[in-house]
Amino acid sequence: MSLARGALLNLAGHVAPLVAALVAVPLLVTRLDPVRFGFLSLAWIIVGYFGLFDLGLGRALTRLIAARINTPRESELPVLARTALLVLFGMGCIAGGVLFVTSRWLCSDILNLPDAFRDEAAAGLKALAVCLPLVMLTAAYRGILEARQRFGWVNALRIPMGILTFLVPVAVTEYSVDLFTVCVALAAMRVFGGIAHWTVCVRLCPEFVCLGVPSRDGFSEMFSYGIWLTVSNVVGPLMVYLDRFVIGALVSVAAVAYYAAPYEIVTRLWLVPAALTGVLFPVFASSFTADVAHTRRIYRKAIIVLITTMLPLVIMTALFADYWLTAWLSADYAREGAAIAQILSVGVLFNSVAHIPFSLLQATGRADWTAKLHILELPIYVAALFWTVPRFGINGAAAVWTGRCMLDTVALFFLAHRKMRYRDADLAASTRLESGNFGRDARR
Repeated sequence: MSLARGALLNLAGHVAPLVAALVAVPLLVTRLDPVRFGFLSLAWIIVGYFGLFDLGLGRALTRLIAARINTPRESELPVLARTALLVLFGMGCIAGGVLFVTSRWLCSDILNLPDAFRDEAAAGLKALAVCLPLVMLTAAYRGILEARQRFGWVNALRIPMGILTFLVPVAVTEYSVDLFTVCVALAAMRVFGGIAHWTVCVRLCPEFVCLGVPSRDGFSEMFSYGIWLTVSNVVGPLMVYLDRFVIGALVSVAAVAYYAAPYEIVTRLWLVPAALTGVLFPVFASSFTADVAHTRRIYRKAIIVLITTMLPLVIMTALFADYWLTAWLSADYAREGAAIAQILSVGVLFNSVAHIPFSLLQATGRADWTAKLHILELPIYVAALFWTVPRFGINGAAAVWTGRCMLDTVALFFLAHRKMRYRDADLAASTRLESGNFGRDARR
């Protein structure tokens, strides 16, 4: 499958949920009070965030499959896949257990929900906790399909799941605004999605989902790479979404709603880099060792495509923020959120371009660099949030979020350039060695 076709399929897979969000969020805003809508936005984050808490094995599996297809080591892949899936299921059980046990504490001490909402919110978190093992397995199944470049099937599953993420709460709130009922429906949808992904994998690549004994060597290989992905998978999304939890703790959960509404639309612009890097990741993984010049050409072209695509989208989103927020939600949300949308748009532009070097580094085995960068950024970002939010409210949170995205982008480009320069040096050294050996053989 060509890169362009794969990217277009991924783009369709991301656009469909965006359209659903445009329809669903106004309905949810009218049916739910700000506290319930704010909690629902956090519930969406929690399910997605804990789905990344997988020791990096899902992404590591994608990289290993892409790098070994059509090589002498392809026969090792079924054991590696089996090992990753078994470990991921165990990690999902642990993550679900943690969320289940801490649900009431999160609602009362962290989110400071009003007493009238705590019981239903805590019960809702417990319902979401039950589905987390399948959430993790779903990510792994999707990674297998992406490594095999089955982007048609990936998006045939992604599109209905993305749409239902927003339409299921709309359907439920037609009859009940109870948070437990909404979360049960979301959990049931996630379970259905996991079963659907498993069914497709059984049909297309049954050797990767068969039962059997895991491999210690396979786990060791994935873990050595995946542990750094885990750090990025935990710390990276934490920095993306931490601002909402800080706002909820230091301002109010209702303020989260005014912040989350423009955030949900502005960050949907990420669908463009997400569609592209979803295709690029296995390509980078398979081509970097064999043909670094080809990798560099793809890398540069992807950057140009993203900048020329994202810049007009971001400018239009920022300039007309007041108008689309008023038309989409209400004048109240426009008054509170227009400035938020404009500030976040700048951060989204920088972060979108940063997807390319980030994907290159992780696909070529330097997940440790991205993880160490995130570790370095986290305490600075947290300190900036806790200093800024009490003084400047949600506008301050948006400014800190955007500033972090800008600094992160500069650092990632520097690291990607360094990685490719090292690869050039390795190739030059290998060429000199081969030339020397050839000269000695000729003299003999």
